[in-house]
Amino acid sequence: QITLGRATKDNQIDVDLALEGPAWKISRKQGVIKLKNNGDFFIANEGRRPIYIDGRPVLSGNKWKLNNNSVVEVG
Repeated sequence: QITLGRATKDNQIDVDLALEGPAWKISRKQGVIKLKNNGDFFIANEGRRPIYIDGRPVLSGNKWKLNNNSVVEVG
């Protein structure tokens, strides 16, 4: 699994999105991408703000299947 978010000294993240823009818009743990046994990738939104997959919002607490060449937008 790969964790997306905002790294702090107490919170290590695989992909630190704070380096890409305004850090206050990113949760410390914004989302997690997981590989299922069947080979599908899913992203779970664990932050407060929506994550957009191919222009569709994935709200906090929900997950979405990622397709080949999906565009993921955060913050």
